[in-house]
Amino acid sequence: MPDQHKKVKTTEKATDTKPQGDYTDLKRLLALLNVQSSKQQLPALNVESANNSITKSEQYSNNPCGERCRGHWQESTEAVELERFSMNYKNERNFSTHPQHALFQDIFTALVKNRLICREWVNRTTSIHFLRVLICVRLLMRDPCYQEALHNLGAIDSLAQYMETVANDYLGFGEEQHCIDKLVNMTYIFQKLSAVKEQRERVTASGAHKTLINLLGARENNVLLGALLALTSLAESPECRRKISELNVVENLLVILHEYDLLCKRLTAELLRLLCVESQVKEQVRMYEGIPILLSLLHSDHLKLLWSVVWILVQVCEDPDTSVEIRIWGGIKQLLHILQGERNLFSDRSSIGSLSSANASGRIQQLHMSEDLSPQEIQENTFSLQAACCAAITELVLNDTNAHQVVQENGVYTIAKLILPNKQRNVAKPNLLQYYAFRALRFLFSMERNRHLFKRLFPTDLFEHFIDIGHYVRDIHAYEELVLKLNALLEDEVKQITENIENINQNKAPTKYIGNYAILDHLGSGAFGSVYKVRKHSGQNLLAMKEINLHNPAFGKDKKDRDSSVKNIVSELTIIKEQLYHPNVVRYYKTFLENDRLYVVMELIEGAPLGEHFHSLKEKQQHFTEDRIWNIFIQLCLALRYLHKEKRIVHRDLTPNNIMLGDKDRVTITDFGLAKQKQENSKLTSIVGTILYSW
Repeated sequence: MPDQHKKVKTTEKATDTKPQGDYTDLKRLLALLNVQSSKQQLPALNVESANNSITKSEQYSNNPCGERCRGHWQESTEAVELERFSMNYKNERNFSTHPQHALFQDIFTALVKNRLICREWVNRTTSIHFLRVLICVRLLMRDPCYQEALHNLGAIDSLAQYMETVANDYLGFGEEQHCIDKLVNMTYIFQKLSAVKEQRERVTASGAHKTLINLLGARENNVLLGALLALTSLAESPECRRKISELNVVENLLVILHEYDLLCKRLTAELLRLLCVESQVKEQVRMYEGIPILLSLLHSDHLKLLWSVVWILVQVCEDPDTSVEIRIWGGIKQLLHILQGERNLFSDRSSIGSLSSANASGRIQQLHMSEDLSPQEIQENTFSLQAACCAAITELVLNDTNAHQVVQENGVYTIAKLILPNKQRNVAKPNLLQYYAFRALRFLFSMERNRHLFKRLFPTDLFEHFIDIGHYVRDIHAYEELVLKLNALLEDEVKQITENIENINQNKAPTKYIGNYAILDHLGSGAFGSVYKVRKHSGQNLLAMKEINLHNPAFGKDKKDRDSSVKNIVSELTIIKEQLYHPNVVRYYKTFLENDRLYVVMELIEGAPLGEHFHSLKEKQQHFTEDRIWNIFIQLCLALRYLHKEKRIVHRDLTPNNIMLGDKDRVTITDFGLAKQKQENSKLTSIVGTILYSW
């Protein structure tokens, strides 16, 4: 053995010092490959060599045979030449531009026809020798010109059959290293084939996609990654995607998303994003309880993983039940948190192709961790992620309760900030995020109870165009003119819109405190005072507070008269507060005096007065439909019957401005400041109300 090792060293030295342009080694390999399989000298392999990995030997470029030759196995001349070929050309990628391109083509043809296609040779050769052939084919396959050649030689079906056999052995009988290396090389070959659109259907026709799906249950990371990379390339084509989705693929993908490392999760999320175009895949995601798994991934800081997961949510939340489930699991809050842009996110520059090559050569982790993006690239990817979040919210707000939560979580403010022009953006589609943000806002505006939030946002002409787009228009290009109009505004006009957006921020510092309540916004004014949006100092719910100035002459000319009026009002409101529980009647919570002002805390009604709806329809030359009129009328009758018959309360100031119309035309009677409760068998004789509505 020492003499043999010395001989090998001498051969290496001679090889290293041969003159450039001498390709006798290639010709020798070609001659060996052209030997008929029946006459071929097969390598003798002892038992100890079975666990050695030929792939790992690629790390030792200066010693093709190395210490493994000493006492492990004696190889045939073909085996030595195959390994020498793989070591000499492991960094070559463009074989078609090499001076000896014709010789490489002949070697590739011989490898495929005489080794991969020949069933007799495959059955007789050792596992390690077959692996050497796969490695050489894989190296040549890095050049695109050889990918079509593999199909022309009729080897795709043969490779698919070999991969199925090796995969069954690997999954059924153990993870021997030579099985792992063969599967990694074969998944690489199928990924390269699938990267070409014209080749994908040939791959699925061979049945390779079925074996790749089975390999999603592999415990070895490199085998799993190889399968994910190949399937992701296949899923780019609709026909192949349908064939993959017909098989039981989602359950394994969800397991990987839940349990495996970041790189596996990232590739799995991208594959699932492509597959979710198919309805059966979306159904399986829900059936296998995938929503909480997907939402848990929104806590990740990896941009590409987040982007894929959010687009999965966009697709699955088209189902109404899934949309509700996303809200229940906290998905809306998480999406809005991403939109706020306060997290430190990271990503990498790796692609499917580069990851596949790195996986085959055993350096995928190094590649994945070393390809960090620049700050500008991170920003561009963040804008794309935020656009995806806007798309998800757009779909979610089709549900009324979801839309209400978006508003309650300050979502209108968060999304509105994204429409503002940003001259620092330097991306291929600089207005893409603005398009998606405007669409999300327009969907929210389509619900009537949210419209009051938008009236103060835009100047008149921009607001008119915003309205004219129409309700629930998904086509993103419909928002192009709106974005162009906004970006064309003068700096002062943009500054005013920015201030308007800040004014609807529910988390801004309170303008002042009254009692135990923080004043957040001024909602409007009436004859007797103003109405504010408030939040209790120790609470989360938003409320309405009416401030009544007691120095108003309507309450009396002197202090005695005013005190008497206040006493009566407080008494009546206390009665109403304690007794009124009806879905169409506003709820009162508290009444208190402070600094000669009376404050009434009540339920905050999301919507607009019925009078405003009348005026809005009149401006558009439209009318309430008969069904809408009956719906509103019946609710009013039920509320008044409850007040008059059951509680003996007379409102005494029922006008269109005191009837709030919320989403889905829900009626709420408000402003009980002049209400009276009749005693039994008594009559009310005072004249009150708005004269305009008394005729």
